[in-house]
Amino acid sequence: MFWTKAQKNTIWDQDIDGPDIFAILGNINVGKETLLEGLIKNAAQEQSYPDANVKLKYGKVAGTEHLALNVPGEFVLTAENEDEAVAKRVFLEKRANKIIFVADAKDLKNSLALFFHFSELGLPMIFNINMIDQAQLQGIDIDVKKLEKILGTQVNTSIAIERMGVNNLRNLLDSDISKPKQVEYPKILEEYFTLFDKLLPEKIPHARQLALSLLVGDKVSKDYINATLDEACITPINNLVNSTKKRFKKRISTYLYDIYLNRAEEVFNEVTTTSPAHKLSLENKFGIWSRNLSTGIPIAIVIVSIMFMIVGKFGAEYFVGLTEGTLFGEIINPYVENFLTQFNSPFLSDMIVGEFGLLSVGITLPLGLVAPVLLTFYFCFNLLESSGYLPRLAILFDRIFKKMGMSGKGVIPLMMGFSCITMAIITTRVLDTKKERNIATFLLLLGIPCAPLFGMMMVLLADMPASAYLFLFGIITSQILLIGYLMNKIFKNQQSNFIFNVPPLQTPSLKAAFFGAFRQSYFFLKEALPVFIYATFIVFILDQFGMIKMLENVCKPLLSGFMGLPIESTSVFILSIIRREAGVALLKQFADANVFNNVQIIINLLLVTFLMPCINALLVVVKERGIRIALSMATFTITYAILMGGILNVGFSYFGITF
Repeated sequence: MFWTKAQKNTIWDQDIDGPDIFAILGNINVGKETLLEGLIKNAAQEQSYPDANVKLKYGKVAGTEHLALNVPGEFVLTAENEDEAVAKRVFLEKRANKIIFVADAKDLKNSLALFFHFSELGLPMIFNINMIDQAQLQGIDIDVKKLEKILGTQVNTSIAIERMGVNNLRNLLDSDISKPKQVEYPKILEEYFTLFDKLLPEKIPHARQLALSLLVGDKVSKDYINATLDEACITPINNLVNSTKKRFKKRISTYLYDIYLNRAEEVFNEVTTTSPAHKLSLENKFGIWSRNLSTGIPIAIVIVSIMFMIVGKFGAEYFVGLTEGTLFGEIINPYVENFLTQFNSPFLSDMIVGEFGLLSVGITLPLGLVAPVLLTFYFCFNLLESSGYLPRLAILFDRIFKKMGMSGKGVIPLMMGFSCITMAIITTRVLDTKKERNIATFLLLLGIPCAPLFGMMMVLLADMPASAYLFLFGIITSQILLIGYLMNKIFKNQQSNFIFNVPPLQTPSLKAAFFGAFRQSYFFLKEALPVFIYATFIVFILDQFGMIKMLENVCKPLLSGFMGLPIESTSVFILSIIRREAGVALLKQFADANVFNNVQIIINLLLVTFLMPCINALLVVVKERGIRIALSMATFTITYAILMGGILNVGFSYFGITF
C-alpha cells in the first residue's frame, strides 16, 4: 500500500510545517543533481522512498534550515515507471512544500511546457535556468525580467557545474516565493475543475493536478484516491471523470500536452531573441559527429581502442608489473616467506604464502593485480562519463537496442555494468517497462564483465596476440546482441519510446577523473579485500581437508572431458562465485605457472563471465526482479556457459586455434 508512514528517523519524518523542503524537478540531464550538491555544499545523502525501490538524494541547504530533495524521473501526467510514480507520491504524500524547477537554457521551450504542468500543483516555485552559458554560445538570449512577469514567480540563471548562480538561488530560498500563474484551459476543463473541487474533502492536496491525472487514467492518482477517500466520495468523482472523458474527441493526455506546448511556444517567442550563433567549437563539432551513424561508429571504435590501450598496456602490463611483479613478487612475499622458515611450520607457511595463502593470494591478488587495473579503468570511464559522451552513445545505438527490446536508454545500465554489475542492475530502474528491465538485467548477468573482472581479463590477455582480444570480446558482444534479439522476440510486451536530453560535450578534468578513480578503487578495496581474504581462507581449508581434490575428481569429466580444461579450474570457479575477479586473479597465478595454455585461459574467462554472477549481484536480482526470475536467469546462464565451454573446446580443437 502506498500511503503508509515511513520508518522513524528518516527524512520522510520531517514536519512539513517546519523547515521548507524544496523538491528539485525538471527534465533528465538538466543538472538537478549538480545543483543539489551546489546548494548543500556537500555530498548528497541517499534514502529509499517508503514502500518503493527508489532512492532519493537530499541534503540540508548550506546556511539554512531548508532541505533540498532531488526528485527522480519526470513528473508527468501518467506515471509509466517507478521513478515517475515516486515523483507523484512526493507531492500527494506532502513530502515537499516548495519547488525548484530546473530548466535547460538550450531547450527552454520544452522546459516551459513541463513547468506549466508542474504549476498545477499550486506550490511556490522558483524557475532556475541552468546551462545559461550554452544557450549564449548558440546565440540565444533570454529576457529574465520579462519571463518572471509572465510566469509570476522568481527566475534564476545558473551554470551549476561551475557553481555560478547557485549562491543567488540559495538566497532566493529565504524570500517570499510566489506560486506561478497557471495556464488557461478551455471552458470544459474549467467546469470540470470546479465540480471536482466540490467533491473533494478540504485536506486533499494539489486538487487541480490530481483532477488532470485522474482524467488521463494515472494509476498512482487512482490508488491515492482509493486509499484516502471513502466510497461516498470515490463514486461521484469517478462518475465526473468518466462523463468528462466522453466530452473529448481525442486522447486527453495529447490534448493537455498540446495546451502546455502551445503556451510554452508563446512564452518562448516573447522572452527569447536569437542572434547568429558563435562559431562552433571543436567540442560542439565533436558532439555532433559522435551522434551521427557514419562518424559516430568510427569515433566509438577509436575511443574504446584507446581505453583498451590505457587499461591493457599501461594498467595490466606496466602498473601490474610494478605492484604484483616487483612489490609483492620480489620484495614482500619473498621476505615473508623467508621470515616464516624460522617457525618450521609447513601449515603456517602454506596458510600465509602457499598456493592458497592469505598473503600470496588473499592480499597479493586484490592489491597487486586488481587494484592497478581497476584504477586505470575507472580513470578512463570517469573521463567518458564527465565529458558527456555516454548519452551520445545511447543515441548512436538506439536502433540496435530497439532490436534487443530496449530503447537507447538501455546503454546506460549496460555501460554502468562495466563499472559494477550490482549497481548496474539497480540502474535498470531508469528503463520504462518491465520487459526492458528484465532484458537489461539478464544481459548484465550473462555477458557484461564488471570493472574488476574486465581489468583482470586485460592482465591475462596482455601477453596474447590481438586475435585473442578480438575473439574474447567479439564472443561477448555477439552473444549480448543475439540473446537480446531472441528475448525481444519471446517477450512481446510494449517497448517505450526513446526520449533523452543530451548534455553539452565538454573537456573532462583529468584531476577530477583521477581522484574519482582513486576514490572508487578505495571503496572497492574496502569492500573486496576482506572478501578476498575470507574466500582464500575457505579455499585453503577446503584444500587442507582434501575437499578441493574431491571436487576436482567430481568435476573432471565435465571440465577435462567436455571443456578440455585442467582440473584446477574448480578452484577458479569456487572463488568466482564469491567474487568473479578473485577467480580470474587465481587463474592468472595458474597461468604464470603454465598450468593453463592460452586457449584454456580464453575458455575460462568466458565461463567466468557467463557462468554465474557474484553473490551480491544475485541478491540484488532477487530483490529487484523476484526470486523466480532470479533463479530462471541463474539456471539459464549456468547451462549456457557449460554448453559454450564445450562448443568452444571442440571448435578450437577442430580448427587448430591456439592463440
